[in-house]
Amino acid sequence: MTSLELGNLIRERLSAAGLAQYLDEAKEQYLEFPDGFFAEVVLKDASKLSEAQRVVKSVEEELRRQGVELDAIVRTNWEVVDVDGSIMHPAQNGRQFDVTIQSGTAKSKVSVKVPPMVWATVKGAFNQGALRELGDDPEAVLQQIVREFVKLQLSYGGESYWDPILHPELVLDEHALHYLTMQNHVKAN
Repeated sequence: MTSLELGNLIRERLSAAGLAQYLDEAKEQYLEFPDGFFAEVVLKDASKLSEAQRVVKSVEEELRRQGVELDAIVRTNWEVVDVDGSIMHPAQNGRQFDVTIQSGTAKSKVSVKVPPMVWATVKGAFNQGALRELGDDPEAVLQQIVREFVKLQLSYGGESYWDPILHPELVLDEHALHYLTMQNHVKAN
């Protein structure tokens, strides 16, 4: 079996289960390694995730019985719909944001914690004139940075994939803030 044949087999099985229209074939990948295969199946609608996982799991088991190892990830594309900010406990002086994400017909919420040092860095940069193109006040700027941070996390695939359903909490640390602002990921709405 080749990686091309594996891709065809999985797509065939998903199609037979009525899931072909939910596949994002541009983001899928099928790789061959000396000890087996890696498959990344990407869906456009999270409401179909469990069905697709069952199909791919059955292919894994079938191949394992034939002596072929398959490590598979079935994930979905998500987009950021809304970012709501709230203040964390005053003693902590950080911030927390609730972010609504959507994949097809499925919606979910994730939480992004912003530690006090990151919040202080954003406020300081804003007060010195930097980041002002992102909003009218430091809270609006931070909200935009959080939006881009979640988008970046959702963009990773393969073994770096972040599953927002299994792990609905993120922390925006200094490294991520620096990366987002220095690489011009954060843009004004």
